[in-house]
Amino acid sequence: MWVLAAGLMVSVAGCGGGQAVPHEGAGPVSGAREGGLGTGPGTVLDAEALRKALPDLQSMPVGWKTGITQLNARDVPREKRCPKEGGPKDCWLQWSHGTVQYRAPGDSGSVDWYLSAYPDREVAGTAFKNRHGNKPSAASEVSMPKVGDESLAYAKPRAAYADPSIAMTVRVGTVIAVLTYQDSEKNPDSAQVLLSLAQMQAKRLRQAELGRVPTATAG
Repeated sequence: MWVLAAGLMVSVAGCGGGQAVPHEGAGPVSGAREGGLGTGPGTVLDAEALRKALPDLQSMPVGWKTGITQLNARDVPREKRCPKEGGPKDCWLQWSHGTVQYRAPGDSGSVDWYLSAYPDREVAGTAFKNRHGNKPSAASEVSMPKVGDESLAYAKPRAAYADPSIAMTVRVGTVIAVLTYQDSEKNPDSAQVLLSLAQMQAKRLRQAELGRVPTATAG
């Protein structure tokens, strides 16, 4: 098991996955619950709110560059969402998704983001527990300080068709964020960097759920 000490700084100014789906439109009001019931830890974030919660390049540490995946978010069409009373097996528990990738300085790997917003905290919590119970094959758990409401991290060694990586899954309210540091062996501090970025992402999600413009950055 890998061990990582706490103490990394994140400055503030002022996660079941799935495939991409067609954009439905504006969806719920950004940062508000379905039905406009206010903001807080139980807020459901639509695609526009997730897009704002994802870090832009200005939020990243100096020297990072835009990667292959551009900052993007999409709503799951209403007709494909799972109703609370149950539904077809192919319905989606997630209501919106967001992705982006940034490349670390000096060709020292890259980090992929994948955000999934759920209809409430209970569903998001269940999805997180399912992820925790399905440990990736050949992966080892990385001990890190808790980020958000709950978090976990795994390191995957080099494989026949994959470079080594470290992934951290974080739940903040109704959202699960998965950050994966690809080619992690290129940076001896990759685990520390990933933790710092995850802490920033958690702060940005919390700000979005409170109805604020996300401003958290990673130094």
